[in-house]
Amino acid sequence: MAKAAGASKAAAKRLAAKRAAAAPPADETTLGRAGRMRWGALAILGVAGMGVAAYLTYTHYADTSVTCLVGHSCQTVQKSEYATIAGVPVALLGGLAATALVAIALGRLGGLPLAVEWASLATLALTTASVAFAAYLTYIELFVLEAICIYCVTLACIFTTSWLISLSESFLARDRSPEPG
Repeated sequence: MAKAAGASKAAAKRLAAKRAAAAPPADETTLGRAGRMRWGALAILGVAGMGVAAYLTYTHYADTSVTCLVGHSCQTVQKSEYATIAGVPVALLGGLAATALVAIALGRLGGLPLAVEWASLATLALTTASVAFAAYLTYIELFVLEAICIYCVTLACIFTTSWLISLSESFLARDRSPEPG
């Protein structure tokens, strides 16, 4: 009887070891509190960016005036030749970037395997490109159009904040990555 119980315990240990080997290490798939806060903040910033971009995209296609809090600068920017690229509103591109940010952040929060592996790099690349494009557009606003759109500034701030968070996440993810063998 004792021999059967010992064999049963050994089999249970082998099964537990097999399951542990098959599952990825917890530190790679699960996020701590700080990680959840960073990815949650990225998702919230992305939703805010989607809202601003949706409003600007709507005003473009509806051919309505942008409600500007200061003067008529928003309308000047929105009606300029720089407001579209190949007929596509720049605001729509910003909305797509914000949507991608939300999707990546939610995938990482949900622990999706592809997101666990690539979310930090994808977010860093996306936000870096977004900040670079926002910097270009801000230059156009300041020095070419001489008009500032508060909505454009808001999107630039959203993407800059997202970039800073993704930059910190990228460095923190690198520190957690296993050393190449």
